[in-house]
Amino acid sequence: MMKILLFVIATLTCAYSYAATEYLSVATPVAITADNAKGSHLSGQSIMLVAMVKSKRFSEAEEFAKQLRKSYEVGFNNKLKHYSFQSKAEYDEFKRTSSEQFEWIDWGYKECLQMQAFIKSEKKDFLGSLEILFEIEKLAPVSAQTLGEIGYVLNQLGKFNEALSLYQKAHDLSIKYTSQRPFQASALRGIGFSLIELERLDEAERVFKESLELEPMSRVASNELKYIQSLRN
Repeated sequence: MMKILLFVIATLTCAYSYAATEYLSVATPVAITADNAKGSHLSGQSIMLVAMVKSKRFSEAEEFAKQLRKSYEVGFNNKLKHYSFQSKAEYDEFKRTSSEQFEWIDWGYKECLQMQAFIKSEKKDFLGSLEILFEIEKLAPVSAQTLGEIGYVLNQLGKFNEALSLYQKAHDLSIKYTSQRPFQASALRGIGFSLIELERLDEAERVFKESLELEPMSRVASNELKYIQSLRN
């Protein structure tokens, strides 16, 4: 099972419940960026927030996330744009290609927003969750996780072509950046699910098999392949 921080929505049914729930499950520790990222002194509190969510202390986590977000944002320079990166390599490449001045914000801030989106999804507030995810997409432009989670919510809303496009972008980022590599197999599984919904079963079968090459023990991919076979039968 991939060790990255993602959503969990446990009330889905059929084959989708395998792919989506696994792709959107809470797992990885927060990656701490360099000390010169704005707000890095708060990263320990972000780790605490993630622990609350993992232990399903949602009411406590919701209030903690609200206060933590304020603590991060009070230190922002509001005259500049803000971007968050998981690695120095991501930051350096973005800085080389960007003509604007910006602040590098600690990755823990991105995770704080991610937890707020997660809590909304637990409440079945998918539109509210999507609103925060779009904020994160602007904040963390090379986050494969965020694109995958937006893809998940779009699938929930029946927008399968849009979801497929987001999963494919997430997969591209997982190949381009070492820091995003852990999302590669899950992005493929998201692609596979969207393809099933679009009735493109041969393509879905190929990507699920490709994901198994990366994570051979994935029950999600195995179950989806069985589901594809049952659809054909």
